[in-house]
This record gives sequence, structure tokens and C-alpha cells, in this order.
Amino acid sequence: MRAVPGGTVTISSEDTCDTAPPTDGWKVGAGRGGDGDPLSSVTTTETFDGSFQVELTLPTEFPLGEACAAVTNWDLGDCDDTGSCAGPSSTFQVVE
Repeated sequence: MRAVPGGTVTISSEDTCDTAPPTDGWKVGAGRGGDGDPLSSVTTTETFDGSFQVELTLPTEFPLGEACAAVTNWDLGDCDDTGSCAGPSSTFQVVE
């Protein structure tokens, strides 16, 4: 997948998971290829019912190159399988 600074990326998952969103919702963030703190984020109360989908707008100064979008607080879920069903992530390329 490719995105541009200032553009929108979508993170989605067809996995199902019985865990409910945390009280403050799932935090979905995007940043440079796993560098730590997200440079852009959004919160959602979407459930992992097989149709999880969240759109995230990248800042106009988002760096070019490999980036990653993920649910950043997946570890707050109460999944029986180490939270992997509540932890979708994907890499993408940010281009001009």
C-alpha cells in the first residue's frame, strides 16, 4: 500500500476477537517503520467482529519511506490468545 503525506490510510482486520474495546477505545497510530511513538493517531470503539476498519490521516510533514499503522494499545484487551486478534498492523510506503 502507498500513501502520501497529508493523505489517509486505512487499517482493517477480518479477524474476530471477543475482547471489548478498552474504556477509552482502541488507539490506532501510524509512524515510521516501527520507530516508537505514532506521528498520527485516532481512537475508535470499533469491535473486532470481522469488519474492523479505521481511517487515519497522516500529517503533511509525515516522513517519506516505510511506515507502520497499528492498534497501539492492543495489550489492554482481554483476549485468551495473547492479544494478537486485537493487534492488527500493516506496513506501507509514504511517497511524494
